[in-house]
Amino acid sequence: MRKKDSGGPLTYEQAKDKALRLLEFKRRSEKELRTKLHLAGAADEDIDEIIAFCRRYKFVDDEEFARLRTADLKNLKKYGKRRIERELYSQGIAADIVQSVLEETDFGGEEDALFPLVRKKLGGDFEKKSADRCIRYFLYRGYEFGDIKRCIERAKEEYEEYEDGNGE
Repeated sequence: MRKKDSGGPLTYEQAKDKALRLLEFKRRSEKELRTKLHLAGAADEDIDEIIAFCRRYKFVDDEEFARLRTADLKNLKKYGKRRIERELYSQGIAADIVQSVLEETDFGGEEDALFPLVRKKLGGDFEKKSADRCIRYFLYRGYEFGDIKRCIERAKEEYEEYEDGNGE
C-alpha cells in the first residue's frame, strides 16, 4: 500500500479525527483501522492510544465486527463457512474470535442453501466441463467439495425427472 502524502506526520488530534471519520461510514476491524492510520502518517504510539479509545467506546469491536461480517458474507454474498473464515482472518480477526463466531453461526443446511445456487449456475448444462467449472466456483466461495458434488447430482436428477415428465 502507498502512503498518502499529507504534508507530514499527523498530530494525535488529526489522527483521532481521521479514525472517527473512517468509522463513521463503515465498521472496521482493529487491524484495518490501525493500517489506515499508519498509512495516513500517524505515530505508532498515537495509533495505540486511539485504538484503545475506540475500543473503550465500542467504536472498534472485533468480535461484533466478525459477527456482522459473517452474517453479511453468509446471507448476502452466499459464501460458505471456509471462505468466511478466510475473509475474517484476512481482516486481522484473532483466531479465537473467528472460531467462536463460526461456531455460533448456523451453517446447518448449508447444502440446502447451496442447491439452488448450483442449479442456477449449471442452468441444465451437466457436461463435465460445466460441472468442473461449477465445482471450482463454489469451492472458491467456501463450500465443501462433497456438498457441491451432491448438489450437482441432485440438480441433474431433478432436471432428468423434469425432462422425462414433459415427454421429451
